Amino acid sequence: GALVEKEIRSLARSPRFRLVFFMGFSFGLIIWLPLILGRNRPTGMLSDNILVWVSLYAALLLGEVLFWNSFGFDRMAAQAYYVMPVKMSTVLLAKNVTAVFFLLLEVAIITGVVLVLRLKFPLYKIPEVFAVTLLICVFLLAIGNLASTYYPRPVDPAQSWRRSGSGKVQGMLLLLYPVLGVPIALAYLARYAFDSQWAFYAVLSSGFVVAVMTYWVSLTSSVHAAEQRREEILTALSQSGGPMA
Repeated sequence: GALVEKEIRSLARSPRFRLVFFMGFSFGLIIWLPLILGRNRPTGMLSDNILVWVSLYAALLLGEVLFWNSFGFDRMAAQAYYVMPVKMSTVLLAKNVTAVFFLLLEVAIITGVVLVLRLKFPLYKIPEVFAVTLLICVFLLAIGNLASTYYPRPVDPAQSWRRSGSGKVQGMLLLLYPVLGVPIALAYLARYAFDSQWAFYAVLSSGFVVAVMTYWVSLTSSVHAAEQRREEILTALSQSGGPMA
């Protein structure tokens, strides 16, 4: 609980995180609004799934600050995790819980903004968007834990626009998004083929089983890597300044 509180407080005070979080529910909607509000307003998949499209875009934006480099904002302060009486698995779990909290909060804000703007969409899309976003979130956490322990890099939370990391790593991670979206695509395909919400949630549930198994294996591997690569991780994170900006 203390670690989760620390993560929430530090992220909320970070200009870099606040900028990305704000862009998730603002810029994402701006991209789709011209199509949704235009004269030739499309119907069907695009308009009905406005919540899903914007939420998945927000998950893509939040990847850098919540998933791919969870130790980046800690920088030199990450040394504390190795001297305090706390397991590394507990540290990673706290960071993952915080990531889920902020991503679901982002989805809730997006849903609220869409309702305030009175954009028409089926109401059953509200629980659907939370389920879809949570599924992609579990996969992102699984891969992000590995990336955070094998490719850590310091991030200055006070710098909103400065890049922080290898373009090769970022490009490789972006290529994973279409692969992670396969279970979601299969769920929508099942609903189209069987014309049933039950088929959609049945396939989505099987995707959750795969995602949880992947996350568990990833968490175990990440904890082992964090212990074995202690010096490499601390050296990489110490390349920037300390915890005080």
